[in-house]
Amino acid sequence: MVGPALPCPAALGPTGMVRSGHRVGDRAKSDGFKLRNAARRPTIVAGDDRAAVDEQKTRSLMHRTTRTARRTRLALLSLLLPALLVPATASAHDDDHDDVPAVVERAGLIQGVAVDSSGRGIDDLAVQALDARTGEPVASALTYASARPDGVQHGYFYLHVDPGTYDVVLVKRGYDAGLLAGVTARRKAPTSLGPITLELRDWPTTTAASVVDPVVAPKQRVRLKVEVGSRKARVDGGRVKVLEGREVLANQRLKRSDKGAVKVDLGRLPKGTHHLKVLFTGKEGLKPSRAEKVKVVVARSARHAR
Repeated sequence: MVGPALPCPAALGPTGMVRSGHRVGDRAKSDGFKLRNAARRPTIVAGDDRAAVDEQKTRSLMHRTTRTARRTRLALLSLLLPALLVPATASAHDDDHDDVPAVVERAGLIQGVAVDSSGRGIDDLAVQALDARTGEPVASALTYASARPDGVQHGYFYLHVDPGTYDVVLVKRGYDAGLLAGVTARRKAPTSLGPITLELRDWPTTTAASVVDPVVAPKQRVRLKVEVGSRKARVDGGRVKVLEGREVLANQRLKRSDKGAVKVDLGRLPKGTHHLKVLFTGKEGLKPSRAEKVKVVVARSARHAR
């Protein structure tokens, strides 16, 4: 292959590069440089014939590689396209279930609603389907949960399983576990379990109380710190009572945001020593409990309180 005309050695500078410009100057001629128009400048300078050949080979190889890759992609697409169109074709020819995907048609559906004793849906309850023969878990879900207090969707769940017989287990902390044995799932027809009632357990609680200031001045208010806890359930309600003998000094409600810890203000108490009883009255799912008696002294004067 014959390359482009190469400049004579006199046209090369000290670095072997061709100089280009607009006019030929005397100084440039005296330095041995010949200025050329940029449009007529060759791509490869003198002494790089091998580079020109190698560049042409590289371009040819890249062109062949690109054509091969394009053919490979077209071949793969022609193989995969029929497989992708099979489910759509099968669904299109099904006269009874045109809108149901083929994968869903082969599965069974178990659905139901978990409620408490008052009929309210139980949110975030774990539901699991076990194979009736082997006991192996097959599918699991959580019941629907929402910040909105109303709505029939609360407590709803569904499980996609293969047609067969299953044992359905429902579990949530604070509730008795539920078990429905021998639930049959059928193809194309959902199995509805209806409302499933779970009883709330009465879990034991513990109550602890302490006085913020054990000795107070006559006009100083008496305050208590009360903590109610349970190892099995969350304390999100109920009431705390403070009594001296049979007299009720405080009856304060526990809010969900309190997380079982609350400060009780008893106001001003008469001078003297007071022995106080602190009780947690309990609520649905939580048993009542009481703390040890606490003692507070109301001094005769502010000087004695110090």
